[in-house]
Amino acid sequence: MNTTKIDGVTIGWTDTGAGDATLLVHAGVFGAWFEPLATRLPGRVIRMLRAGYTGGEVPREPLDLTGHAAHAAALLDRLGTGPATVVSHSSGCAIALQLALDRPDLVARLVLSEPPLVDELVDPADLPEVGATVGAALGGAMAAAARGDIPAAFDAFNAAVCGRDYRTVLTDVLGEDGLARAERDAEFFFTNEVPAIGRWTPPDPARVTAPALLVQGAASPGPTHRLVARLAAALPDARVATIEGANHLLPLTHPTELAHAICDLQIADSDYALM
Repeated sequence: MNTTKIDGVTIGWTDTGAGDATLLVHAGVFGAWFEPLATRLPGRVIRMLRAGYTGGEVPREPLDLTGHAAHAAALLDRLGTGPATVVSHSSGCAIALQLALDRPDLVARLVLSEPPLVDELVDPADLPEVGATVGAALGGAMAAAARGDIPAAFDAFNAAVCGRDYRTVLTDVLGEDGLARAERDAEFFFTNEVPAIGRWTPPDPARVTAPALLVQGAASPGPTHRLVARLAAALPDARVATIEGANHLLPLTHPTELAHAICDLQIADSDYALM
């Protein structure tokens, strides 16, 4: 993993393969969400490890989502990739959307996997249900984090958002060491990223010029599906892919299916083939 400082904070990245670039912008809680996907995509694949998730110095000042998007832009500029396919998951989708509006010259295609159930994106009719489930779990997690009990916060949030078997999935895919690292990463999520998401004002999706693919798990709850449909309708050029048997853990449990969905988007105007 390469590291560099941008605006005084450390980000990491891997850069493998050759050809047109794909940038992977991971979700919150931990940084390893896209490890399985990175080896399944063709071309040049850049897996970014966002500030706060490198295992090094954590940003001292609160870092907003616009800042994360600016880091992604700075990385693409530094690597000289030209316009890239930007693949994101959960809270990473907010960063990818921000990047697509702030630096459209760097985003050739946009992939939004399981966008987060935040008030600003959720169908208004679903707000009571989301508040009673995800909101309540997040409130409990934030209270635990405020007490310094990050393991309890990690468990409360992931059990609600990813299912009660999430720990088994993380261990199977990332190993015991990977699970332990994910739990350590979570401190930044609860102390910095959750407040940043709460302060985020989504950009107008109608201004996104890049073709977009929204990916949802068939086993994800109704509010996620309605959020995806709502966001797809607001984007000028969007399609939806549903992956059977998947939920919010989709990048870990179904990386090959996600890779195929991404290539389907890319192949519409480029010569791609799965490796």
